[in-house]
Amino acid sequence: MKRRDFVKKSSSGILYTAVAGSILPSVLTSCQNGNKKMGQVMPELFDEFMQYDAIGLSELIKTKQISPAELLEIVITRIEYFNPKINAVNIKLYERAIDTIQNTNTKSIFAGVPVLIKDMIDIGGVVRSDGSKLMQNNIPSESVSYIIELEKSGLNIVGRTNVPEFASNSSTWNELYGKTLNPWDVTKTVFGSSGGSSAAVAAGIVPLAHGTDGAGSNRIPPNACGLFGFKPSRGRLASGEIDGSDDFLKANCGISRSVRDNEQLFIATQKRENNPYATIKNSLKNSPLKPLKIGYIRTGLEGYEVDPDIVAKQDEIAKLLTSLGHQVQEVTIPLNGDDFYDQFNIFFLTKFVPLVNNIIANNSAYTKIEDIKELTNFVKTEAIFAKDYNESEIEKATDYIKNYIPTIFKSMFEKNDVLFSAVCPIKTQPVEFLNPMTDSFMDKKYIVGQTLSLTSFSNICGHPAMSVPLSNIDNLPLGSMFQAANGKDELLYQLAYQLEDAKPWKDQWPKMSYK
Repeated sequence: MKRRDFVKKSSSGILYTAVAGSILPSVLTSCQNGNKKMGQVMPELFDEFMQYDAIGLSELIKTKQISPAELLEIVITRIEYFNPKINAVNIKLYERAIDTIQNTNTKSIFAGVPVLIKDMIDIGGVVRSDGSKLMQNNIPSESVSYIIELEKSGLNIVGRTNVPEFASNSSTWNELYGKTLNPWDVTKTVFGSSGGSSAAVAAGIVPLAHGTDGAGSNRIPPNACGLFGFKPSRGRLASGEIDGSDDFLKANCGISRSVRDNEQLFIATQKRENNPYATIKNSLKNSPLKPLKIGYIRTGLEGYEVDPDIVAKQDEIAKLLTSLGHQVQEVTIPLNGDDFYDQFNIFFLTKFVPLVNNIIANNSAYTKIEDIKELTNFVKTEAIFAKDYNESEIEKATDYIKNYIPTIFKSMFEKNDVLFSAVCPIKTQPVEFLNPMTDSFMDKKYIVGQTLSLTSFSNICGHPAMSVPLSNIDNLPLGSMFQAANGKDELLYQLAYQLEDAKPWKDQWPKMSYK
């Protein structure tokens, strides 16, 4: 079937008349993510299946109440409706998804449920742009291990999601595909860099999307969009790199509406060989959680303090944790924020210097970084900022990041089972708070550092962390972040399930998700 015919059929309402009419009377509450019957909520939402998480949809497929092809039509209809409003999906892969259905294993975990993949990981035969004009024709020949395992789980890739150029800043906005808007308020940002994935899940396009997290990207956008986002322990999941290595900062995992979707994707994509940690085989939903010692980083990092209104909201979550039997004690990160961020910038931004040098060396029209037309101003000014650091300064920053920072958090985890804080110390900003085409790194250096000031430590140290949507502020979602020691991913999922039961968020939707 041609793509235009496929979309036309989906948009016509034929599917909803025929399929919903036969499915709705027989749907069982056991297939739902929650206890409400479909009739109580679903008629108000954009379509009858938005209340289901990915596992719930897979159960409908396995019980033959809907087929993978019918579900794909529904998701394509959602993309065509929502994407003009929020610009979450930057590359549509409808024909690939249609072809994939032919080989779908409906006995797999996800049984053909459509998924969106962030535009920062290799999928064989599919453009990977990293949000840059420089990479718009980059087509990897093969998929990395993480994508192979994800597809084995039964997820059907229907598109890619928008990112900041090279994940270089806190705004999901690039010159190639434009800006992604927050479904809760389209005048607000989704932050970055997993902004497209977060916007898509928040709107209801899919219940589960892939994200990468290199300094907080699977936590900061979910914090702004009312979602559950997870960053796993380094080396625990299948490699997202073409050489099979584990990136020092970046990890792959899910952004979801439900904890169980996220956990099941984690289980499905675990590293099969040379995994430093034991394999999780079954859901932790019903495993008992002992009372935890929770260190509450209440005010944030020195120099990048948390907004008082956000502190007040997190204080309420501290009370919730106490009511659940946990011991919450206030702690501080014994670091100066400016010192940390200065060293992190040297460590992170110097990677752009070889990139721009290579571009100039291969294009006679360019004599300096400012000349490069394929890069946004923000990336160019990051390279300009970083280009004069010498080898000694880079070595010092590398030692600080790779050796000193982990000792700080090792000590904190010796005294606490879990660290709890705001995800981001600032409120969700207007979408124009950072325009990468016109703004320079030096102009926005502080706010970018502020945005990442609580999340980046788990990437540096390699330990797991999660954003849980437990609050609202100024009519927008607000997350809480929890971190655990390396390899303690199970502990975070157990805590997430407990919090999901205690303060459910599944029925919280932005207005645009309703008819």
